[in-house]
Amino acid sequence: MVKAAGTNGLDIQRDYICVAQYSPQDMAVRQIAVQPLSHEGAGDFWDAVSFELSGLRKKVKFAGSDVVCSVPCDMTVVRTLEAESDELDQNEVLRFELGVGLLGGIGEYAYDFYEVEPGNTADLRRYLGAALRKETLAKLKKVVKSAKLNPYIVDVDIFALTNVFQANYRDVFTGAAVLVLGEHRRTKLILVSNTSYIDYGVVEYDVDERGAGGYVAALGGEVGRLVSGNASFLRGTVPPVYLAGGLFADSVVASKACSGISKGEMLNPFRKIQCAAGMDAAQIEANACRLAVSVGLALRGEEGQ
Repeated sequence: MVKAAGTNGLDIQRDYICVAQYSPQDMAVRQIAVQPLSHEGAGDFWDAVSFELSGLRKKVKFAGSDVVCSVPCDMTVVRTLEAESDELDQNEVLRFELGVGLLGGIGEYAYDFYEVEPGNTADLRRYLGAALRKETLAKLKKVVKSAKLNPYIVDVDIFALTNVFQANYRDVFTGAAVLVLGEHRRTKLILVSNTSYIDYGVVEYDVDERGAGGYVAALGGEVGRLVSGNASFLRGTVPPVYLAGGLFADSVVASKACSGISKGEMLNPFRKIQCAAGMDAAQIEANACRLAVSVGLALRGEEGQ
């Protein structure tokens, strides 16, 4: 059987798995799947992922075996870093700074650095550093390979969100924006401008235990911190806030967040990219918040071809 041409995105979260297949020829997402992830009777987290992924592998016709993967947001560490512009070995300085405070030391992690506004800072160069335990990375690769798939790119979920945002909002994306990836216990935020990362934030808040009202206040506070902390860059403008992630599948949480956050709205991964996956409009709308990262991962894979 001839495999369909395209790229595959696989988003693994704590309580669900999403798959999206993007066809560059059609400029459309041709297959999507959202699979709840239950840990009951499945051993540890990665056992549960292996079980559900094997089932998905039987249902979804992947475009070849290569997949771009993400890991749950609470398994990664992301920090803002700085290095003097005249420092010749930027990577060594950043490696040291990122390693400070990491349990076990930097040698136990896979990591990467993303420069903030490259070339625009005279004295200091700013970066976002992302780190993932090598042990966790090995478990991810083992689980994905056991489903006869090749995890040839592993990305941080919040960074994959920027891919789907850029693809769908280029017509209105003329300045900075805050992208929010909300899950039930942890929310990540990233301030972006065009293709550059500016700053990063985290909200630790269990919505299931503490309720939506307090969450919106905490989220608004972190958005405010990102805006005020980058006032010189934003120059008085208030960036829009785009929301995605499984937390916002709850219509009450989504409604309160959109109304309670200045310029807040749900991120639509299919605003410009067509969804030709055979779901009706209501199903697509209900699952769009969960699918945003997997679509971004599939787009990330297209860039990596």
